[in-house]
Amino acid sequence: MRISRLCALLWVGLGACGGDGAPAAIDGGPDPDAVGAVDATPIDAAPTGGCGTTQATGVQNGTITVGGVPRTYVLSVPTGYDPARPTPLIFAWHGRTGSAAGARSYFGIEAASGGAAIVVYPQGLPVSADPNDTGWELTANGRDLALYDALSAQLRATYCVGSTYSMGHSFGGYMTNALACFRGGTAPGEVRAIAPVAGGGPFGACPGQPVSATVMHGTNDAVVPIAQGEGSREHWRTAAGCAATSQPIAPAPCVAYDGCAGGRTVRWCQHADTQASGHGWPRFAAAAAWAVFQATP
Repeated sequence: MRISRLCALLWVGLGACGGDGAPAAIDGGPDPDAVGAVDATPIDAAPTGGCGTTQATGVQNGTITVGGVPRTYVLSVPTGYDPARPTPLIFAWHGRTGSAAGARSYFGIEAASGGAAIVVYPQGLPVSADPNDTGWELTANGRDLALYDALSAQLRATYCVGSTYSMGHSFGGYMTNALACFRGGTAPGEVRAIAPVAGGGPFGACPGQPVSATVMHGTNDAVVPIAQGEGSREHWRTAAGCAATSQPIAPAPCVAYDGCAGGRTVRWCQHADTQASGHGWPRFAAAAAWAVFQATP
């Protein structure tokens, strides 16, 4: 699919998806503030510049200037954060017309991780004349890849960060796939695993290394057709050298493909939930995302 066709799909099809007014998780979602002390084992990785420096924990609103433009985000640092131990960093991208705070209200990844990860929720900028029509640029030279680079560097310099991961819903799922396409890899600042929900892409050749992925999509999605999710699945499955055969894996209804190379894992979670025209956030999404992140240290 050409980028112009992608833009048309996103602009027209995603008008009601992923925004703050969209339903939350099928079961209401966990309370992201109900995360206590860390007792889960963080994923190991090489220490970053922020290791050894005590920093504030809890939920913070931040601003970073990228290309002369102030960009905002919500940052959640678990109460049990240990500055002497590398902690996973998860980028979580909201859907079109959505917000960082809105994504945090229903993604549920903080609870799913047991407080074992730092989670950052970037805020998108308008993608049309409507100031509330927020979203992402999916290109290699776009403002949002630049935002990722700058924010990743800042967080790694401030906190003791281990591996980096990405997840997103709808337009945020497209952003997650694009990010892995351009920044997939194991070096500092690169993304090791992703969990796109109800998204699509990437489109075209990817300069980044293959990543682990859990791709989630609703059979009855009337906003982003399931063919988009199937395309994402096939891209990452092929890139990782996985077979076409698969085995069931928790959480249901996910499957993991056999024989992936380089320690990677690619998983597919096709569900039949009908919330938000099949485009809602499935109840298993956070658990499935955290599982693939844990499986890719």
